Amino acid sequence: MKSLLRTLALAVVCLAAPLQSPAQGAEEGAWWSYREAYRALVRFDKLGTPKHLIQQRLQVQPRTPGTATEGLRLSLQGARTALELPLDAALHAQVPLLKSAFDDNAALRLNRPASAFAFRVRVSISPRPDGLYALSELRAACAQVLAVQQQIEPGRLEGKRCVGVSLAFARGTNPGLSLQPADPSIPLAASPGPLYPGESDREHAVVPLRWERLAEGTQLRVAALPLVVVALIE
Repeated sequence: MKSLLRTLALAVVCLAAPLQSPAQGAEEGAWWSYREAYRALVRFDKLGTPKHLIQQRLQVQPRTPGTATEGLRLSLQGARTALELPLDAALHAQVPLLKSAFDDNAALRLNRPASAFAFRVRVSISPRPDGLYALSELRAACAQVLAVQQQIEPGRLEGKRCVGVSLAFARGTNPGLSLQPADPSIPLAASPGPLYPGESDREHAVVPLRWERLAEGTQLRVAALPLVVVALIE
């Protein structure tokens, strides 16, 4: 339990509670200033560390696990800005860096009440379309996440290290994980858990893998595309 509590789910670069302008009623849709989001996203790009194995995305996160998300829509809106931003199955979105939207003081808006959702900027390991991950590459990607987070939050991660990865899939998915060479002593079955370790939802099929149990030269093959590959930092 202590280890779990110490585990830092992959770097959360910025947490922004949905805000409301004074003119908005309590039931207006959740929104976040695009200028704030833009600054957080640009900061990642400007960090002077390797980032070719990792990615940054905006996530819309239900404040209460189990909140219905069917029909949830995210858009970028302003006086001269109107853009729909598709959400994936884990409610991630790629937010474009648009100077015109910044100058327009646009807002990222949801079609749901502000009380139900929050916005987070997430950094995760980029999934491979072919589903084949070399252990050396996963270690390097985890190190990139840690390096980014150490620059964002200096001091908080002092003495921390990468210990593995967590792969999360949609509930009911058979990830089809296998190791090359095979090692029957390492459990590869998914169990209910959160999308990001340490959080409260248990709505996903999750497989954690720790370096200490994997031999050098190991390759991981994954049949299903993960919703997210998270760096485990302790």
